[in-house]
Amino acid sequence: MPAWFTDAFPSDAELRWMNIVIRLLAALVLGSLVSIIYATTRRRHAAAATDLSQTLLLLAVVIAMITLAIGDSAARAFSLVGALAIVRFRSVVEDPRDTAFVILAVAVGLAVGAGFILVPLIGLPIAAIIAWAFCKNGRDAPFSAPSCRVILRTTPECPAGPIREALAAHLDRPLPRRIETVKQGTLVDVVYSGRMNRDGDGHALVRSLQACPGVVGVELVFPDKAMN
Repeated sequence: MPAWFTDAFPSDAELRWMNIVIRLLAALVLGSLVSIIYATTRRRHAAAATDLSQTLLLLAVVIAMITLAIGDSAARAFSLVGALAIVRFRSVVEDPRDTAFVILAVAVGLAVGAGFILVPLIGLPIAAIIAWAFCKNGRDAPFSAPSCRVILRTTPECPAGPIREALAAHLDRPLPRRIETVKQGTLVDVVYSGRMNRDGDGHALVRSLQACPGVVGVELVFPDKAMN
């Protein structure tokens, strides 16, 4: 390569390009295995599972790239942590099991990027066995009721009882996720998450919530687009 190019990237001399290619390909293959394990043992709707499966695959490769860039340099590690700390995600991971698969993809990328191929090769089969062992009705998962998020705008004096009754009538185990005041405290936004009942109707849920005293606005969101 030209001297001006090698002078501009002196750290590349620490790694052979063949090693970089092999490690990234290994991260791609093992990330695909993580994605397959997740997709075949999922509990969520098929559309949402597809989105997260793609994320797991990309995450393994990206983490491997970051680990290769860091190498054995503590200074680079702290620099990258500071740079990545500005990244914020608005998506809420509602199923703790999804979080476990995200961490699994990160672990695979870290191990491959650091050159420890045996760690994911041994760990992935164990993780797959655990996922399959705790998977309930895996074949019926694509036909399960969709998860949803209910965003309510209420007055501060709004009673919680009627809202809880309306949610319980249409959702399976609705849980409060966020409560915040808006418009200088004159209104309150409350966010609930849950899963529609087998015979649940989104329109009926919205009408029930609108009839509750103190409710100013209702928004029903299906993150997995199961109702499209």
